[in-house]
Amino acid sequence: MANTAIEAVILTIIFFITIVVSDDNAQIPPQRSQVDDWFRTNIDAYTARKGTLDPALAEAEAGTKVVKVRADGTGDFKTTLPKGNKNRVIVSIGGGNYTEKIRLVRDKPFVTFYGAPNDMPRLVYNGTAAQYGTVDSATLIVESDYFSAVNVIFANSAPRPDGKRQGAQALALHFG
Repeated sequence: MANTAIEAVILTIIFFITIVVSDDNAQIPPQRSQVDDWFRTNIDAYTARKGTLDPALAEAEAGTKVVKVRADGTGDFKTTLPKGNKNRVIVSIGGGNYTEKIRLVRDKPFVTFYGAPNDMPRLVYNGTAAQYGTVDSATLIVESDYFSAVNVIFANSAPRPDGKRQGAQALALHFG
């Protein structure tokens, strides 16, 4: 199946990579309906744990901003993120396919891509190593700190390598 997309589904990436205070013996429940209760019971509120976070991250989380992106263009996000961004920016991505190559450069930290669990957006591009080099063939390249994604599908729609074409390999997601 030469046209099969290589997909990496990112269902959940923990928002805080640094220390999070929790009960290590409390297992995350397998039923989705029980996760919110588990989280409230076992994870301290941001105000209780902000002293355990990197100070820059704590400051960013205190100034969270949500912007909407929609496939039909009706969202409120029309520009790029500012250089040296100091606040958490949650990009709420509506369902649908978004065909574009995205690079989050180092001076644009604290970004979260968020899609609805029942209508996950699909970010897709068809770059190959022959065109961009293996690393830069990715649909999404993340160079910035404190990136997270929840309920987003990252795909590379380049044809599956057949062993005959040079540089046919491709990435969906790359953290650099």
